Amino acid sequence: MAVSKQCPSIRLTWRKPALLLVSSVVIAGGFAIIHVSPLTTHALQAPLNSTVTVAPPPLGGITALPKLLRGDSGQRRWAIFGGSLLQVGLSTLSVPALERAVAADPMNLTLHSALGEALVLSNDGEVTRDAKRQFDTVLAVDPNDLVARFYMAHWSLQNSQPKLALVKWVGLMRTVGNDSLWYDKLWRAMPKAAARVGVSPLALRALCVAGM
Repeated sequence: MAVSKQCPSIRLTWRKPALLLVSSVVIAGGFAIIHVSPLTTHALQAPLNSTVTVAPPPLGGITALPKLLRGDSGQRRWAIFGGSLLQVGLSTLSVPALERAVAADPMNLTLHSALGEALVLSNDGEVTRDAKRQFDTVLAVDPNDLVARFYMAHWSLQNSQPKLALVKWVGLMRTVGNDSLWYDKLWRAMPKAAARVGVSPLALRALCVAGM
């Protein structure tokens, strides 16, 4: 007696790319891909030294994958997909997914920041015109957004404004200096601007702790 085979449920449609994503994460870990940890998927580990700035909500990444696998991620599917790729260092691959996420939820500032960051990381740290557009969108709504301020300081340095870049980064250090990821990122960036304006490493450290 022949046994009929039922067609797979339509709910599996999103499980397939989700499984491919999980495979990519495993492969990335297996090859020990070295990448710059993104800020948009990072949850601050220390309180802010500011009363006017709030901690940016982290973009759901690998920890949100179960929702994608179960097929109950709803409109967040592209955000989870893109966030996970960004988190494991596949920034170039994350860009199309994050573009879809922004199109689906254009008022979500975290998604704009994540797309901007993905564009920067996929262009070897350069704040491109498209990346700047994302950060401008964020800052137009929230001038105190930490991630957008960080990358716009990079843009200032790229465009021969080292003093402005240094002011922005020192302000961020005073705000988030107790968070290890932010601390490392800022101390990789600030000396470049400081050297161009003649600020010594000792003076730079004094500037960073002032007001904290």
